[in-house]
Amino acid sequence: MGWICLLLSLFCYLAPTPDPLYDGTVRHFFTHALIAHTDVAFESGNDYGVHLDRDCVTPKEFVSFLEQAYRNGYALVDVRETYRVIGDGAERRAFPFPADKKPLVLSFDDIVYASKNSGKGMVDKLVLSEDRIGAISCSYDSPQISFDDECVPILETFVKKHPDFSYRGARGILCLTGMEGILGYRTQRDSLSRKTETERVKPIVEKLKENGWLFACHSYAHRHMKQCDAEDVRNDLAKWKAEVEPIVGETELYVYPYGEWVLGEQAKDERHKVLEEFGYRVFFGVGAKPFYGKMPLKSPRVLFMDRAPLDGISLRARRSVYLPVFDCRLAYDDCRPVPYGS
Repeated sequence: MGWICLLLSLFCYLAPTPDPLYDGTVRHFFTHALIAHTDVAFESGNDYGVHLDRDCVTPKEFVSFLEQAYRNGYALVDVRETYRVIGDGAERRAFPFPADKKPLVLSFDDIVYASKNSGKGMVDKLVLSEDRIGAISCSYDSPQISFDDECVPILETFVKKHPDFSYRGARGILCLTGMEGILGYRTQRDSLSRKTETERVKPIVEKLKENGWLFACHSYAHRHMKQCDAEDVRNDLAKWKAEVEPIVGETELYVYPYGEWVLGEQAKDERHKVLEEFGYRVFFGVGAKPFYGKMPLKSPRVLFMDRAPLDGISLRARRSVYLPVFDCRLAYDDCRPVPYGS
């Protein structure tokens, strides 16, 4: 009997202490595909560079954001740990998290690499190389696989260097449209190489999932929700379900295009009802200040999370609300055509 008590005591001593439950603020930042080739993006005559400067960040800025967030005690959490689904709705819940860390969610919109933008400053697609996820710019003279000019491989490298930045293997959320395929592969219905491209992207999707990445629906055509009626939304979601879901799997996460949410009083807007009908339970908008709760405020059903943008406009605005996570000035890349603070 004494030996049993001794072994139990030893087990309790050696067993890891469970992480405490966390129910505080959950910060969420999002950006788009990175400005991989700044020399091309910001050269004279590239009109698309204006959009990249406004909507995206450079690899240098993204790495600085990660480094500062890490130094300030943040760590990635899988957003699915932060809520529970109840019927056709969802609600926040407390979740285990290290006492010395603060939770952070990252998401990345429009990871599509549209063919019309090829050669204008972004990479062209994600690829696998020796079981690593990299990116390639096929439209340049000597295409080479890179691991330091796009969000996915950069985050993978950072987590490998700082494993405590990823709690329980969390990564980010890739928010996909479908009108020109996904991840640089032309899987859309009007693509002549749809079948081949679908088979090519599947191993990359599986590797992303294996590494902890999640997928969210960002609509099929990225239309302004407020300009659509319920039937428009239904048709859009049906296309996403037919063309994207078979590749990435089902998801409960819906990211409003342009951050335009349509709930109506007590969440009875017909367009929102269609979203619920298709199985979406957690909804994401755009807002600099962290907000994660019920929307509209009197609704008992709709779980909504704002996401703070990482882009040229936000960095130049010197947002004090970002300071707990990172300093925009320290991150700002001087290669941009617009000086900081302009």
